[in-house]
Amino acid sequence: MAGFKSFAESAEVDIETGLTGIVGPNGCGKSNIVEGLRWVMGESNARQMRGGEMDDVIFAGTDTRPARNLAEITLLLDNSDRSAPSEFNNDDDLEITRKIERGKGSSYFVNTRPARAKDVQLLFADSATGARSSGIVSQGRIGAIVGARPTDRRALLEEAANIRGLHARRHEAELRLKGAETNLERLDDVVAGLIEQRDSLKKQARQAARYRSVADRIRKAEAQLLLARWHAAEQALADAAETLRTLQLTTADHTQIAASHATTRAELAAKLPPLRETEVARAAEYQRLAISRDELDREEARIRDALERAKDQQHRITEDIEREASLRTDASSAIDRLTAETAGLRTTIDEAAPQQESAASELATIRAEQDIADSALADAAGRVRAAESTRTALSGRITDLRSRQDAARAALDAISLAELQQAAGTAHSDLEAAEARNAADVARLTQAESALADAQNAAESAATIYRESDTRTTRLQAEIDALGYLLAAGDGSGDVPIADSLTVLDSMEQALTACLSEELSAPAGSGDVSYWRSAGAQHDLEPPEGTRPLADSVIGAPELASTLAGIGVVDTPGQAQFLQDSLRPGQSVTTQQGGLWRWDGFVRRPGAQDSGAERIRQRQRLETLEAELAKAATEQNRLSASASTADQALAEARTSQTGARADAAESNTSLSTARRAEESTKLRLSAAEERADELRTTAATLGDDLASAEAEAAALGDDAALQKGEADARQVAEAVRTRVAEAMQAESRFAEAVRVASDRLASAATETEAWQKRLVGAENRVGEMKTRLAEGEAEIERLSAMPDALAKQRDALADTLQTAETVRQQAADDLRRAETELAAAETAQREADTTLAASREQLVRAEGTRDFATETRRVVEEQISDKLDCSPDGLASIADIEDATSLPEVTVLEDRVHRLIRERDTIGPVNLRAETEMEEVAARIESIEAEQEDLVAAIEKLRAAISRLNRQGREQLLNSFAAVNNHFKDLFKVLFGGGTAELQLTESADPLEAGLEILAQPPGKRLQSLSLLSGGEQALTALAIIFAVFLTNPAPICVLDEVDAPLDDTNVARFCDLLRDIAGKTDTRFMVITHHRMTMARMDRLFGVTMEQRGISKLVSVDLQTAERIRDAAVA
Repeated sequence: MAGFKSFAESAEVDIETGLTGIVGPNGCGKSNIVEGLRWVMGESNARQMRGGEMDDVIFAGTDTRPARNLAEITLLLDNSDRSAPSEFNNDDDLEITRKIERGKGSSYFVNTRPARAKDVQLLFADSATGARSSGIVSQGRIGAIVGARPTDRRALLEEAANIRGLHARRHEAELRLKGAETNLERLDDVVAGLIEQRDSLKKQARQAARYRSVADRIRKAEAQLLLARWHAAEQALADAAETLRTLQLTTADHTQIAASHATTRAELAAKLPPLRETEVARAAEYQRLAISRDELDREEARIRDALERAKDQQHRITEDIEREASLRTDASSAIDRLTAETAGLRTTIDEAAPQQESAASELATIRAEQDIADSALADAAGRVRAAESTRTALSGRITDLRSRQDAARAALDAISLAELQQAAGTAHSDLEAAEARNAADVARLTQAESALADAQNAAESAATIYRESDTRTTRLQAEIDALGYLLAAGDGSGDVPIADSLTVLDSMEQALTACLSEELSAPAGSGDVSYWRSAGAQHDLEPPEGTRPLADSVIGAPELASTLAGIGVVDTPGQAQFLQDSLRPGQSVTTQQGGLWRWDGFVRRPGAQDSGAERIRQRQRLETLEAELAKAATEQNRLSASASTADQALAEARTSQTGARADAAESNTSLSTARRAEESTKLRLSAAEERADELRTTAATLGDDLASAEAEAAALGDDAALQKGEADARQVAEAVRTRVAEAMQAESRFAEAVRVASDRLASAATETEAWQKRLVGAENRVGEMKTRLAEGEAEIERLSAMPDALAKQRDALADTLQTAETVRQQAADDLRRAETELAAAETAQREADTTLAASREQLVRAEGTRDFATETRRVVEEQISDKLDCSPDGLASIADIEDATSLPEVTVLEDRVHRLIRERDTIGPVNLRAETEMEEVAARIESIEAEQEDLVAAIEKLRAAISRLNRQGREQLLNSFAAVNNHFKDLFKVLFGGGTAELQLTESADPLEAGLEILAQPPGKRLQSLSLLSGGEQALTALAIIFAVFLTNPAPICVLDEVDAPLDDTNVARFCDLLRDIAGKTDTRFMVITHHRMTMARMDRLFGVTMEQRGISKLVSVDLQTAERIRDAAVA
């Protein structure tokens, strides 16, 4: 040990073969060694370590030694017989170490390798020991065994049967089983959810394909819209720049005019400051004289007010002198009164003090008599209560024995072996029926899973075919939309070109457009600019000789009949060139690749790009695609119905498989329940037979005990004499209490009189001193007030003489003020004339500034217009970059437009974009990763189904393991019970020198749930339960059961902490003999903590625990056997 509790320094304890004793004074740390052993064995409850938290086991420091942050204990085990668990069974020695660091928790090591606390606990449990095993008997353990419930005592049998580790493993297996069943239910829910998700993803994949087609058309339409906006923005920017240049020239002219007016205004403004200064100086002089006149008026008023205040002050001082004289008279009267009262209070105190001392003496005498009377009353009452307690105990014991006897008889009557035998037969029949149902459900589940697999394959195949059809339909629709858009764009006029009413055969599109060119864009019947009349001129033209009529390859549009009548088709341009010279007016020659050779000498070479031919081909392609789309839509509808049918069949197969799986799980649960019911019924039948025998024996024993208790109750006498003695003693005690109360009242009355007189004497002295201070203060204040009265009379005389001098000063100031007013008025007139001229100049300047401001405002608006146009172009450029991720130069290629000027109006393009966006929005939210996610979900379903099969197999294995552990535990527990009972009977006789004792299983027919009852009959007493024995008898009986467990399943170590404390010398000798005998028969090593000298003498070696420094334990040792050999050698 190092740093554990009071062992601050490292200490070693050698637990060798035989008996090892640990001795020392109380509180020196002996029990810390026992707790250290339990701690390293895996104790996890801080309260079992006598602490509030586990950090309390670390050395906490003393006045002279600092606290430590680490505690460590190592236990060395001999594993030469290879009895340790497999993971630790490679070494001859096992070194178990547990460390704890303050604030960081514990860690375990086995041979320096980290280990879990659970592994260490199982290691000791498999060795029939451990932190809470019965082999470690700490202080209070004997009492715990005595007071424990029968089910708690079963732990002794479990240790004897060495199934503590089996219990832990069974509990772990049950937790795993519960977790596996829960996981299986969760997997069923997850699979159902994934299947629904997969079906949903199939629909989402079809929507995603349509969404992509619409998105491509939106991109193209947005490119055309942005291209139109870009050209409009550039034109607006050029117009704004031109307007800005014009306004800049106009603003410069207005600026020059405004500057001229500003110069004139500045010259006039320069003349104003001298005039203003003169006017200000004259006004200031006049104002100064006026202020002086006002000051004289205020001074005169102030003197009148001061004179009135001085007269009022004199009046108040006269009144204060009269009041202070009255206060002096009152103070003298109060001092005389308090002097007389003080003399009377001193007389009262002198008379009451001797009377208080006499009353206190008498009270002490009466209280001594009260103590004697109360003691006599307590003795009498104790004798009465003891008699009543004895009678009550016997009455309760008789009632308990009768109740237990009736309960035993009732329990015996309640046992029905015939019913249990019938129940066992019924349980066996139920088990056979459950096995049959389970086999049928498993077969049905196999068929359902096979049908589900077939339905899944069919549904996946149908879905794949449908997706291919949907992709083809979407592709056709996208091409139709693109061609429709191109054909609808046309020339932007809104009329239908005549080319749209033609059907061209034999690939003659290039030939037809080469001859008619732009005329094919004109409508038939009527138009705004150009059109084909319905009844054109009739000519009897024919194609040139040696050519094929172009009219034979053109169907529809009768308006073109005259135009096409004179056009012939040849194979090569050379032939056309040869025939051109022989053409008649109106005739023309062309080739299938294009080109035109007209009668008037005009030639158009083949190979030129012609939008008319392309339009005709696009229209014909559109008609073909529309026919194909109709067929594809019909096929898609058929495939959709087929896919829906396959999905419905899959859903039905899945529902059938889920129901079959649920039925199989339910029947499997029923089968397990039936098996447990059959085992339980057999155990109940066996236990009932044993219980019936036990109840008959118990009823007979309880009858004997009842007779004995009734005899003892009858032997008790009458309590009347004791009760009379108690009443007499109570009467005497009450009389003495009355006298004490009267004496206390008298003593309190005198003491109160002295206290009140003393308090008033002190307050009278304080009041006298205060009145004397007031008398002196009044005399001082009267002198001060007379001085102030004389000073006030002098001030009144001075103020009365001042008004005459002020009147003379006012007359002289009036003349000077009149002259200053005339001068100030002349200066003000000069200033007003100059300000009028300046105001006219400022008006002219403001008009010029207004004109300039208007011009500049127009200039600013023009700049704003230019900036707005620039910003608009920038915004359009950002939109191009954000939406299409390209520059404006790349818009034409995305929009599939060669000439941007041929684009329709922006509003038309916006309507087209909005229409496509609405079409996309109509589709709704689309999952573009639907196909990928559908494949991921399918793979996950396959993985989870494989996990389900593994879980079902694991659940079966866990159930079999739990059943096997229960069966093994019952067998070992019943075998160990018989062995422990036999050892207990023998050890009881050894420790008591006779008598009988036995163990009984109670409270349950299942040994794994039963309780352990201890019945003992010491020599000369009747058979009774453990709780009714005396303290020493209980200790010996508990030791007997503990050692019986040891003899059944010997543990490697037994720790006994002061178990000999309640034993006398005779029983200590028997206890030591028994220890010596068990140590000789088994390999158990005993460690005994004791204070008894006889126990110390019987030890093979002793360790002494001392505490030389407060709070720090130290360990010393002596080998008694070696000491004896040395002594014998010295004597010889």
